Amino acid sequence: MFEKFETVFDGKEAILVNNLGRYSLADTMECGQCFRYERVPREDGAVEYMTVVKDKLIRVVEVNKGELIFPGMDEVTFRDIAVPYFSLERDLCKVKESVIASTDSEWLISAAEAGEGIAILTQEPWETLMSFIISQNNNIPRIRKIVREISAEYGTNLSVKNDYNSCPLKRIDVKPNDHDCKTCGRCYTFPSAKAVLDNPDGLLPSKPGFRYGYILDAAEKVTSGEVDLDAIREKNSYEYTLEELKKIKGVGDKVASCAALFGFGNLEAFPIDVWMKRAIDTYFDGKLDPNALGPYAGIAQQYIFHYIRNEAKE
Repeated sequence: MFEKFETVFDGKEAILVNNLGRYSLADTMECGQCFRYERVPREDGAVEYMTVVKDKLIRVVEVNKGELIFPGMDEVTFRDIAVPYFSLERDLCKVKESVIASTDSEWLISAAEAGEGIAILTQEPWETLMSFIISQNNNIPRIRKIVREISAEYGTNLSVKNDYNSCPLKRIDVKPNDHDCKTCGRCYTFPSAKAVLDNPDGLLPSKPGFRYGYILDAAEKVTSGEVDLDAIREKNSYEYTLEELKKIKGVGDKVASCAALFGFGNLEAFPIDVWMKRAIDTYFDGKLDPNALGPYAGIAQQYIFHYIRNEAKE
């Protein structure tokens, strides 16, 4: 169980959390599960990210492995948003041991050891669903760009709402304002399904391409309740999540399983994309049964994804 302390960081009151095992902030934020993160340059060697969760602008810093600092965060935001979003109550060592116990693949065991610091974030279901619809036939930089532009078109600028005196990412030299911030889009809230449905043309400047119709169908079905995201999350059944999400035009197994894993907490979900097919063919002789990997198969998938991507960079 994590331990929480009050501290001061960068001259601000902050919340420090430790006893997080081998939690790795960089591996967690940049393993392809989310698109609303920004690495904040620092000269002291610490790892810092800014992200938007619900209607909060979150700063999170890692100075040491297994320790996170949340500058300027109040207790309510920490309890209600940071703890669930960053999965601070999940025992990452237990997860890794479960995955290792489920396999005799030395390669997967090595992947688990290398990726043991990856936590599955608890993201908002609608934002996750829409983001992975956008992800189809897309690379991560372009997905992030589209998500930013959609957020800037529909959302609330939190740096303005919270009356920041300067840009938290130091991208402009003036006090944050909608005129200068809109082309950036990094501090904006994500739109609701109804907001998208009420103004579908707001999607067009981001150039979503063929995904435009899929997003609108998703917005319509979610707004009408035909696809009830709250009910899906409450049921907590991977099979039910897939069944319901695939009612949406353009949502197949891959998008539905990504949303299930990252937005609905179905940790047994095992999305299969190009990277995963390549890994299965190369390291498992084309045969890997996700069901055999146990209740954390989705985290095993992230170990594999993280490991094969890093191998590709070498």
